[in-house]
Amino acid sequence: MEWGAQGGEQTIGPTSSNDSIHATMFKRAVANWLNTRGMNLDDRGHRGWARRFYRCSTLIDPGYSSPWYNLGLLAKYSSQWDDSLRFNRKAVEVNPKNEEAWWNLGIAATALHNWNEARRAWKAYGAELEDGDGEVRIPVVRGCVRLNPRGDGEVVWGIRLDPARTVLLSVPLPESGHRFHDIVLNDGAPNGTRVDSNGREIPVFDELSVWEKSKYSTYQAHIQIPDSGLIDSLVGLCDRHELGIEDWSTVRFICKKCSEGSPGSHEHERDPDESRKTLAFGAKNYDSLMMVLTEWAAKNDGIELGHVELLLDAAKNAPNGSAEN
Repeated sequence: MEWGAQGGEQTIGPTSSNDSIHATMFKRAVANWLNTRGMNLDDRGHRGWARRFYRCSTLIDPGYSSPWYNLGLLAKYSSQWDDSLRFNRKAVEVNPKNEEAWWNLGIAATALHNWNEARRAWKAYGAELEDGDGEVRIPVVRGCVRLNPRGDGEVVWGIRLDPARTVLLSVPLPESGHRFHDIVLNDGAPNGTRVDSNGREIPVFDELSVWEKSKYSTYQAHIQIPDSGLIDSLVGLCDRHELGIEDWSTVRFICKKCSEGSPGSHEHERDPDESRKTLAFGAKNYDSLMMVLTEWAAKNDGIELGHVELLLDAAKNAPNGSAEN
């Protein structure tokens, strides 16, 4: 889970005299004011100034957990994972009940491949994980991720590997700069939902960064198909050969408000020729894709394979590019 900036924490440990109590309370009041001021600045987009106020708050009262967490939050959204880990670790050190900091500590540790620390953080938060060393994994479960959430977000499907990572099963649009089988680091707060083929609502999590780039390139082909049922056989063939496939003829472009909610049906233009499909593929090379397409076309009459175009090479990046797969 992920929460916003923290403020208002007033827990103060026991002291030995009235003077000490008053001094401690005064320090906490000043630190709280600085922390709140930092939050207000952060809300207005002044992250540099917010960071300065949070740092001043920690100097005034090092035992105040919230500004440490807020520094970790800023570091997280800047993908400064060493700093995020350090600040969130300090936040839980001074307040072990700070659940938000435990969660963000888990994300930072995952980003850094620090599996022992990630496992410690998830367990402290309350996640049920098996004991052991090495990479953290959870039982296989489908999930949705919004790629490039601060730009033109694209919601895609994948498999969640652990609380902070998702491997992409959709073939994203090339404008997103993402590919089939990329592993992305995802935030913890659901930001909308989508409905799967079984009618279940699946939460959508915003992407933080690419954790591991895949070796798959993105290809596009315009194909004439006499029977839409033949798509199923192509999907099965792609699965057997470990290729990604996506029907881009069904992509929906929707508004940000609907994307971050639970969009129902949306009016969108449809190709009047239902037999003409724009299919996207994730493949490691052109030859492996053409072998599958040629085999599929040879077994089914009436299929016309159009030009197969490379849109995003696995060895290159693309600019950031809301869409629904």
